[in-house]
Amino acid sequence: MEFAFFLFVNPTSGGNRAGVYLQLDAETIKFNLNQKPISVYFTSLHQRDQVEMNLRRIKEFQQRSVQVRVIVCGGDGTVMWVVDEMQKHNVDFVNCPIGIIPFGTGNDFSRVLGWGGDTDGDLGACLRNFKQQISQWLTAKIHDFDLWEVNITVDAQTGSFKRIKKQGDLFQKEVLQKDKEVLKQLDKRMSNYFSIGVDARIGFGFDKKRTQSACCNKCVYFCEGIKKMCLKNPTTNQVISGMQILKEQNVTIEQMTNVSTDVLFKTKGVNTREDQQPLNESKFILSGDPVTLLCLNIQSYSGGAGAIWDNCRGKVAVKEGTQKIQDKFVPQDFGDGKIEFVGFNSMIGMANERFIHGNAVRIAQGEGPFLISFKKNVSPYFQVDGEFFQAVNPTLALLKRSSIRIKVLVKAQN
Repeated sequence: MEFAFFLFVNPTSGGNRAGVYLQLDAETIKFNLNQKPISVYFTSLHQRDQVEMNLRRIKEFQQRSVQVRVIVCGGDGTVMWVVDEMQKHNVDFVNCPIGIIPFGTGNDFSRVLGWGGDTDGDLGACLRNFKQQISQWLTAKIHDFDLWEVNITVDAQTGSFKRIKKQGDLFQKEVLQKDKEVLKQLDKRMSNYFSIGVDARIGFGFDKKRTQSACCNKCVYFCEGIKKMCLKNPTTNQVISGMQILKEQNVTIEQMTNVSTDVLFKTKGVNTREDQQPLNESKFILSGDPVTLLCLNIQSYSGGAGAIWDNCRGKVAVKEGTQKIQDKFVPQDFGDGKIEFVGFNSMIGMANERFIHGNAVRIAQGEGPFLISFKKNVSPYFQVDGEFFQAVNPTLALLKRSSIRIKVLVKAQN
């Protein structure tokens, strides 16, 4: 059986360390490993012609029944970059599992698949270390992995989205535009997590001081966290009106007015938007006042805080009237078609989660689609897979399963 490995390299990842996989003298190497013919193709994501050539080659190999594996050399964001390119070229995801060599800052996608949070990038003498990596990819288990779509709208007159963008040597805040008009709807594909709250505010500040060093970036992130602890941060009750689950799957955010829903929770206070009357009438109330509403597709968050959902078993933050809802949720699995929502009631609890487990509270779990409604005149921070934004006067956020599902390589346990 013939195997073909396609390495898509983001050469700037990991402080430019990922580029080591592009420093070989050949774009392709071939050899036998464990009595199997192996071909490896190296592609720089910054070289458009290479990307298109090897995506076409993948489709050709799939037609010839060659066992194709795509390996992403970069961070979590690079994974979605490669997935988008594969979709544009109509690559068959079912027969093209994806693995990763982690070179990002958080590397949560890599951690949850068993490949760790970092790599030294040492290929070894005569590619010995690299061949050992290939051996591990050959024995890896193939697992389904869900992807999700996040659609957020802002007020048509006063709303906008902001992010930090590097301009020369400086990082500056910019308002997102489309066709020279202020963007009113932001659509992002999600693999790992989506959150609204103080963690995204920390990340937004981190983006202003991001460096080329993964180690320095972790220090910058820590300092931003300490700084935000000294500020007054808006909480979930102040920003979000509530969350509902839609009774139809294939809907867009423009079709919300014609879709029936079930209310999962409302927050404290009166919702003044006319379209949020079902929330006012609901008996399901979010108890506490989370500083972050966190939606998890995987069991790793913010660079290694693991199994948050499983570790807060029995802690449910939604009440029906005065009675707490019983915890009948199931364990988390990134390929089961479900997604999980948790909250952190304090920044200290959120920071301690990687050391002392069980600080979060469970809010919801299901297949969705989920609709989050915002209160008037708020400007919350949010993130999608570690990409940070600020929304000015948001109205709705829709979270639904993507039309595509990928296969991933999960490291086999010895």
